[in-house]
Amino acid sequence: MDSFFGSLFDMVEKSSSEMDRCPKCGITFGDFQRTGLLGCSYCYEHFSKSLIPTIKRVQGGLTHVGKIPKNASAEVVSKRRIDEMKMRLKELVAMEDFEEAARVRDEIAQIRQSLEGGGGDAE
Repeated sequence: MDSFFGSLFDMVEKSSSEMDRCPKCGITFGDFQRTGLLGCSYCYEHFSKSLIPTIKRVQGGLTHVGKIPKNASAEVVSKRRIDEMKMRLKELVAMEDFEEAARVRDEIAQIRQSLEGGGGDAE
């Protein structure tokens, strides 16, 4: 009976990251933490609750934005700025910070207007 409780205690002691396995490839979140590698594409969905904070911490966000070349036109830079501001606007609305959201919305409109005045497309 002692061995039963001993093994049960060992199982409880093991972190849930070691016990929870991806149903497709069998990797645990603990394996990912040790190696930095996931086993399959389904791991992203299966471990999403644990991955999101890790990805945010490591990469500073969840959206890949890439880099803008140094010789990019002002239009490309402005369009990227609009995209970033749209994401910020969504966050502000979700947080119900409508005053700041209105300011960001107006700034987006101003950038779009300058793009249209310069002969460029806003989107």
